[in-house]
Amino acid sequence: MQRDLSALPKAELHIHLEGAMRYETLVELSTQYGLEVPADTRGKRFDHFGHFVQTYVTACECLRDESDLFRLVREVAEDAAASGALWIEPALSIEVYSKRFGGTFATLQILMRAAEAAESSTGVGIGFIVACERDMGVSQAEAMAEIVREQALSKTLLINGKPGVIGFGLHSNEAGHPPAPFEKAFKIACEGTGVKALPHGGEIAPAPNKGADSVSDCVSVLNSQRIGHGVLAADDEVVLKKLVETGVCLDVCVTSNYLLSVVPSLSEHPLPKLLALGVVCTINSDDPLLFGGNLLSEYELCRKELHLDDASLAKCATASFVHSCAPPTIRQKGLEGIEKWNQTACA
Repeated sequence: MQRDLSALPKAELHIHLEGAMRYETLVELSTQYGLEVPADTRGKRFDHFGHFVQTYVTACECLRDESDLFRLVREVAEDAAASGALWIEPALSIEVYSKRFGGTFATLQILMRAAEAAESSTGVGIGFIVACERDMGVSQAEAMAEIVREQALSKTLLINGKPGVIGFGLHSNEAGHPPAPFEKAFKIACEGTGVKALPHGGEIAPAPNKGADSVSDCVSVLNSQRIGHGVLAADDEVVLKKLVETGVCLDVCVTSNYLLSVVPSLSEHPLPKLLALGVVCTINSDDPLLFGGNLLSEYELCRKELHLDDASLAKCATASFVHSCAPPTIRQKGLEGIEKWNQTACA
């Protein structure tokens, strides 16, 4: 007997805005702009990280008009609402397409307006993570960080009166791009601004143990209290101990990890182990356009394939609000809803 996971309140902390485009929307926009329609990769394993990145960049090429951004944000919020989410923190790969909209700040202004409209129509709260791309270099990352810092201090990018940029991230392939060189960029963006350090780490990195090293450096060097993925720390006792002692949260994406061959099979995913050891984890969809599924299906997968019970799933949902950047009212609504869900009888 199990409770209805669609009724479990959730926040999604690891979802890429561009990578959450509906495939149907991708086909329509690609056709509209005379672009080659990318293959449908949902549910298929990628041969290598570069293939994954190229597919993502192709999706970004479809963002050419302000209406495209409005549509994308609205549809992502609609899909989140259908999964039972009250709050989402979409990460932006804005450097890939911002020139078409007049630059980074101008593009962010459009996204703020799009988020305001999406919040009003769906009831899902939104806060964006602006990310720098590892392979675009340190100087570019620091320039992006300056934009994030300036808008945070001047409070010029708001969504319905609250901060619109809630985090500063670090994306792209970890191989050859460790966290340490980006320390200054994260200090610029995050020190004294209220913007949270939210890098990716411990997803895909050279062996042995480099994934765990990446996770450790995200905590020690970038001062992050939340890390996208982090699962490659699962076999390093020292790093696991650090995660438990510091309470750092890992935003885990099970389907993504499997389809990118981070783990050999779903049954071998380390999420149950991480939870059992006391590591704080949330459940997320990462890039539904590329991998398929959504936030709800990720919870269902964790129940079916990883055998997480309702208490564990509720614990992950609780962490998604506690470790989010959501306003207190949304956090409280989510936590109260989870408590009610825990008290309902199993169907």
